[in-house]
Amino acid sequence: MRNSRWFLYGGAVLVALIIGFWDPVRVRAARESVPRFTVDASWPRPLPAPVGYDLYNWPGCGPEGCQNTPTPGGDDAAHRWVQGEVAGSCTDAAGNVYTFNRGWEVGAVVGGTLTGNQSGAVVGQDSSDFTSPAFNPDRAMPSPPIVGFDAAGRTFAGFGNPTNNPANGRSAYMPNGAHGCFVDYQGYLWVGGNADGIIQKYNPATAASMGSKATAVMQLGTKDVCDSSAQPCSGTALNSSHNLLYLPPDVAVDPEVGPISHTRGDIYVADGYGNYRVVVFNSAGQYLGQWGQSCGHNENPDGTNACAPGTFGANGGGHPHCVVLGNDGLVYVCDRPNNRIQVFKKTCAVPSDTSVTPPTQPLCTPERVIYIDKFPEATMANRNAILRSGTRACDMDFWPNNDTLGGLSTGQRYIIDADLGNDNAWVIDRFSGTTVGALGSCGQGPCPGHNGGEFAFSHTLNVAPDNRSIYVAETITGRRIQKFVRTDDDDHDHDHDGR
Repeated sequence: MRNSRWFLYGGAVLVALIIGFWDPVRVRAARESVPRFTVDASWPRPLPAPVGYDLYNWPGCGPEGCQNTPTPGGDDAAHRWVQGEVAGSCTDAAGNVYTFNRGWEVGAVVGGTLTGNQSGAVVGQDSSDFTSPAFNPDRAMPSPPIVGFDAAGRTFAGFGNPTNNPANGRSAYMPNGAHGCFVDYQGYLWVGGNADGIIQKYNPATAASMGSKATAVMQLGTKDVCDSSAQPCSGTALNSSHNLLYLPPDVAVDPEVGPISHTRGDIYVADGYGNYRVVVFNSAGQYLGQWGQSCGHNENPDGTNACAPGTFGANGGGHPHCVVLGNDGLVYVCDRPNNRIQVFKKTCAVPSDTSVTPPTQPLCTPERVIYIDKFPEATMANRNAILRSGTRACDMDFWPNNDTLGGLSTGQRYIIDADLGNDNAWVIDRFSGTTVGALGSCGQGPCPGHNGGEFAFSHTLNVAPDNRSIYVAETITGRRIQKFVRTDDDDHDHDHDGR
């Protein structure tokens, strides 16, 4: 049931000192101009329960059902899809939402470690072991790795290769450790994982018709061969290869002409989870350059023991964890272990020199560093609790969002930030870096919970192109995606001047 009390807590924006080489901007942000959102508890609608669904050979097995297929999943029963962890979410220009989920990763291996059900496998409450001859026909089945929903929450597509080895959950084709997804200005869907070194690009229309046999139209990196001193993807990352990635969690594609390639469609990859760089390719997948180095340690959650600008946290998952292109021509990068978003020029991408030993690792000074630490409307107790928890910069998008789909404007007044450590989604004034609100029922405080409008491991998020909906995907114990819709009456066009 919808609850009118689940709203975005607005507040006056405080003009703050902006860190880094950033021109001061006079911010006009009155309380009534901050948008408010409420959770849509009816979204998404129930996932399909197709008769004869077979995880390894779908869609469908013909009118006779799947009795004669060699895999144990196919039968003539209706099996509800269940997603498991929803690692990534992204939206196309029509407002359709795609999720990249881990429910099909049975005991997924991440970083060489068999992590078991908590890493996203469908557990016994969802389904008995679907790889066993004793499969229970009354239980649910793992959904396809990628599921498409329309704005009303109806499932219209599902595709992607399931695991080829149920014993360890590793796919022979798709990225393991399902993570981020992104829809570019041409409508292509990109996915990345944090377990085997590849980014893949799909045509959703073609892939949906192919189901489990869907193939990518482009791949960056080589599966299970990483920028590493040891193979497969383990050991010491090198941060330097021009054709190999390490464990890349996120990707973004530039709709504008790039300053180095001088063409549209440059591909920006957050090559984290072992590497410490943003690496850039042109639209054909050719290496253009990179930047970033390890700090050697992590900052403390309160900001002490600082890391130099341009470096990324040394450990703790995702460094960098997200890469997002703003319509200001800058690159926003989540430095998850250090609770900050670093903002760079696109010209930071310069080639590393692999002719020397060790190879050079270009370091670029950011234009700005946005620390997720300004909570003026939080109680002292809540502020202290927030600052004790790390991973406050897990993922981000802009509101209004008019960048990634090619329709540029001068808006993007706010950053919507996923805080994995505090189970929240913050609304941050992009100019001052001040948190002015939060999605969900907890307001400016930590938000652990499983009710509608609460979060458990809020991992990734995206803003729909109509600027009225925000989607937040939850991993680990959350295992869902929630939709928040704009409900305030302040719908006049006050964002066109960007302030």
